[in-house]
Amino acid sequence: MFGSATKRPRIGILWRGPSGTPRPAASRKLDPLFDALSEQGAEVEPVAFEDHRVDEVRAQISRLDGLLVWVNPIQDGANRGRVDELIREASARRIFVSADPAVIAKIGTKEVLYSTRNLGWGSDTELYRSPADFAARFPRRLQRCGRLVVKQGRGNGGEGVWKVQLTEAGERVTLETAVRVQDAQRRDGTASPGTLGDFMDHCSSCFEWSGVLIDQPFQERLADGMLRCYFSHGKVVGFCHQWPRGLLDFDPASPPPDPPPSLMEAPDVPRYQTLRRLVEDSWVPEMAERLDLDQHELPVIWDADFLYGPKDPSGADSFVLCEINVSAVWPFPPMAIETVAANVIARVAERSAF
Repeated sequence: MFGSATKRPRIGILWRGPSGTPRPAASRKLDPLFDALSEQGAEVEPVAFEDHRVDEVRAQISRLDGLLVWVNPIQDGANRGRVDELIREASARRIFVSADPAVIAKIGTKEVLYSTRNLGWGSDTELYRSPADFAARFPRRLQRCGRLVVKQGRGNGGEGVWKVQLTEAGERVTLETAVRVQDAQRRDGTASPGTLGDFMDHCSSCFEWSGVLIDQPFQERLADGMLRCYFSHGKVVGFCHQWPRGLLDFDPASPPPDPPPSLMEAPDVPRYQTLRRLVEDSWVPEMAERLDLDQHELPVIWDADFLYGPKDPSGADSFVLCEINVSAVWPFPPMAIETVAANVIARVAERSAF
């Protein structure tokens, strides 16, 4: 047993960085997790990953009981392909991994927005699996909707997210139709004019890495901010009200004032309890059932981003899922550290019992 004096679980924390780095250099946000795991009886081992050291990292992982992974889908010009290969191998050897690539494939790509579109958090979402599929169906969608948000299957930090809008309403949409395209990575309100064909050609390469494209209606209340809801397995462990600007409509010459600060807040903050009840009691259990996941298979730390949807007749808010993040969730609420560490220890112990 891990609670005995002779056996302590060995937990690795993996991130992309040079060999020998004791903690992630780009952020100190994981330091409290290192400390909490140690205080709960684990031996914590840093695992700095580089693509050219796969065999070395594989050997290091093979000695672990558990592995927590913080690597973005796209980072420093590299993707997660080799990381995922390593951690799939680790999971197959019954090393506890979070987030497991099998779980990432179900909830950690934009495809989850399509597979759960009929849940209470869903919207009118379409999925495209190839450039030919996108070319055949997207123009008709844009003609019907006038404005859509297009997202590649995998990405982070707004990479591969665009708002596409017709410049003239009511016209028959062809590849020559003029559109305005806003890139979510730009925060200055600027848009690039061009033709729909130009934009669709640009998107063709997205299928090679991310697998799919999806589109969703633009949410008119984007200026009201986004609620990031943090989970450990199926339970809420914190919130953060954020203020994305990349797809907002405003005059680039007169940008809006700086948004309020984004603060990490506890799960019991009163103004978020409606959303908390919806996600814990309905939406996350329904997602897990639909995707054939036990809630303990959900990562020890993950988050779901919600935009405000239309108010109902009584004036109450609705919420629309815009993304689930599982690959590299940091920072996360400091009040969640002890829960995350305890869940890691529990999952490792369960795996060791078989």
